[in-house]
Amino acid sequence: MTPSYRRTRALLTFAAVLACQAFAPAVAQMTEESAREAAQELRVLVSEGTGVIGDLQPAINTSKTTREQVSPDALLVQFRARYEKATGHPLDVKAPGIVGDTRRAYVQAFTSVVTRFQGNLTKGGQDAFVPAFFRAQTLKEFNPLMQGRIAAYATNRDAELINSDWAVSKVMKTSPLAPEVSGLMATGGLEPVVKRSGDRVMGYYPMKLGPACVACHAQNGLKQEVGAFGGALVAEIPVK
Repeated sequence: MTPSYRRTRALLTFAAVLACQAFAPAVAQMTEESAREAAQELRVLVSEGTGVIGDLQPAINTSKTTREQVSPDALLVQFRARYEKATGHPLDVKAPGIVGDTRRAYVQAFTSVVTRFQGNLTKGGQDAFVPAFFRAQTLKEFNPLMQGRIAAYATNRDAELINSDWAVSKVMKTSPLAPEVSGLMATGGLEPVVKRSGDRVMGYYPMKLGPACVACHAQNGLKQEVGAFGGALVAEIPVK
């Protein structure tokens, strides 16, 4: 068993133990203030976690990554550094409450996904592992861990989707917020919207298209501009 494998297994075990010990029951609803705080925390986690893969895109696309560079523990170190730079404080995965639960679940999902896709990360190649795919896979693992306390979605307008599986009608098919999200996306606005809607708090965070995204999408026939609307991250949180 190599040192790298032992570290990776330890990371996954640590994350799983934290998840089992610390996640609160699904029936517990939170205050609107706590929900807003959790939505903002989720936005930072997803943005900085996805940014780790975005930073690696040139190396991935040209098959110039190394095993050491893309190992789960190395990527987790990069994620922690990005998080600290974005927030001004270290990532505390032992924090109490919904914020701590959100961090623990995201770290577990992040570690699981980059471990599962080590082959893509090490072999590389054009679009072998893109940020949007990583984000979708991470949220797919994150949501069950949160046991209904938070649901997170990454989606876009139908005409601008490379993968139709990420359409609002599919990723939010059971959410009462789906019509509202569709309406917000139709405007193409870039300002976040955090509000109470019925018995839920919605955190709607538009994403801007970066140069790499525009270039990748152009290969699939989409003509877009850098800095334009590029979809949204949505947090849905039941409240009292």
